[in-house]
Amino acid sequence: MFALARHDDRLTEACNKFSLLLTANTPFYPVYLWFILGRAGWPWLLLSALSLPFFAATIPIARRHALAGRIWLCVFASLNTFWVTWLLGPQSGTALFFLPCLVLTVLAFRAHEFLPRAVLTALPFGLYLALGLTPHAPVLYNAAAYASLLKLNAVSVAALSVVLPYLLGAARGEG
Repeated sequence: MFALARHDDRLTEACNKFSLLLTANTPFYPVYLWFILGRAGWPWLLLSALSLPFFAATIPIARRHALAGRIWLCVFASLNTFWVTWLLGPQSGTALFFLPCLVLTVLAFRAHEFLPRAVLTALPFGLYLALGLTPHAPVLYNAAAYASLLKLNAVSVAALSVVLPYLLGAARGEG
């Protein structure tokens, strides 16, 4: 499967691998939501998977232009975090995914790619602030459901925050 991610640029290849990880896991998130939220999550939980084609598009974009592929991945990771946080509500802990978005953005660019790194590092902060300006989530869940969602999302964020430095650090010659 990682053969699909191959690229002449090691950093872009690492980002492609990360996009494959996100693409492969995205269809399972609605299943997790179904187990936690049950019928109360229907049909909203399906909307959490709308990012799948955007993550999958990273590799074809990166094949045409390496920098554009890395930018695309960073933008849609942050937009997906915003979307799912709005969809499930801030109590779900999905805003924690802005942390691996920041790690991705800091590590996905080289020193001479300062402008995209600076702009894309600001994006998760701006989107987090924008969450306060958006209307409430379409459905409110009970405290037990939110506690379960928070645990699920916190563990996922921790895993991504560990995988990213290993994957991109190695591509940068730091691992």
